[in-house]
Amino acid sequence: MADQTHDAPLLEARNLTRRFGALVAVDDVSFIVEKGQVFGIAGPNGSGKSTLFNIITGVPFRPSSGQVFLSGQPIERLRPHQISRAGILRTFQKDAEFATLSARENAYASAVFCGQSDSRSAHAAAEQALDDVSFDKGRRDRAAWALSVFERKQLMIASAIAGRPKVLLLDEPAAGLTRPEIADLARLVRTVHERGITVVLIEHVLPLLLDVSQHLMILNQGAIIASGKPQEVVRNPLVMEAYLGKREAVL
Repeated sequence: MADQTHDAPLLEARNLTRRFGALVAVDDVSFIVEKGQVFGIAGPNGSGKSTLFNIITGVPFRPSSGQVFLSGQPIERLRPHQISRAGILRTFQKDAEFATLSARENAYASAVFCGQSDSRSAHAAAEQALDDVSFDKGRRDRAAWALSVFERKQLMIASAIAGRPKVLLLDEPAAGLTRPEIADLARLVRTVHERGITVVLIEHVLPLLLDVSQHLMILNQGAIIASGKPQEVVRNPLVMEAYLGKREAVL
């Protein structure tokens, strides 16, 4: 029998739904992320974006129904650490690093958690990840709590890629950044992508999404209202209405 996973997309969601009692936070969401994409996700506050990441990664809960496939293999019933080691890692909106550990130690801990087989390999993965996000070598032994906002963003992404993911899920990394820092973040995302990591990016900053994404999906009230080429999606009347309450241009 032929290998049915050979031509499977890297990441696929099928009819994902998450209910909290009567509230449907994610409503029958299906999409495909191909290997090598930067796949953008946007939507108003409360549209289900972060909940979607939660149910893909199992942190802190699984989907109520639906399936998630990584390279054709179902993963929605796996435990979070198994999903991480299979190749899906994420960042969070809020700081999630170990505040008293150094930047270097944070990245090393992630590499160990994600299955680096020995200390030397984990240290090498951590240093490479910090290099990849251009983290200042002179500040790598500084405690995470003492870093700037942008440095903590760099560290959060470095810690994720130290685990050598196939897919990196970034949850609103531009939050709290200045305009010049957002431009630096865009360069960082492109660098991570150039390292061969597929990126799924949730963001409120639409210019950032338009700058780095090849595909853009818009959620509203837990459901997909538009999906396709970014410049076309943001001109969709449903998207304009969801963001502005009236049919005007988003940008």
